[in-house]
Amino acid sequence: MTVLPDRSRATGFRAFTTGIRNRFPHLGKDLAKILVAVACGAGFASLFTWDTGTDASAITAHGIFLHNTALAVLALFLTHYGATLMMVLNGFWLGMGMVGSMAAAGVEKTLALTVVHVPLEVIAWALTIQGARVLWPVLLGAARKVHSWRHAGATLRGVLAAPFIFYILAALAEWAEHALLER
Repeated sequence: MTVLPDRSRATGFRAFTTGIRNRFPHLGKDLAKILVAVACGAGFASLFTWDTGTDASAITAHGIFLHNTALAVLALFLTHYGATLMMVLNGFWLGMGMVGSMAAAGVEKTLALTVVHVPLEVIAWALTIQGARVLWPVLLGAARKVHSWRHAGATLRGVLAAPFIFYILAALAEWAEHALLER
């Protein structure tokens, strides 16, 4: 008797991608919006002339993390429309900053300062938009007494968990990139 494998459960990479799609159904669209904004910002910044001066500032991992987290919490409470607008504007600004940095510091230094933390931050932005999509119906349900405020608090913790991890990794990467470059 031959036993056929159970194909009803996906394993490996397919299971991982299916889980991500189920948990974050709009992640691809949100990432696409941000990446288009980055490209538009880069295109817009290409219209300007940039100085080659450098800006030396003290960068700490906890400062970066607190800044990013404060913006993420603000974005969560702006509904997903406000969060999308905020993150698209961040993407536009990032594109402009990348072009300005390449002109001022060079391509090699810019890539050294952005290769790890920028992708992590962009993913965190998209997860923040997704979190706002999930949070607002629960907050409105709690206000209408459909859900408890305890449930709303649990949902808030849940929607902050994934972006929080990416914001921590992005802050540590950004700090490490600057620390290694200053050596």
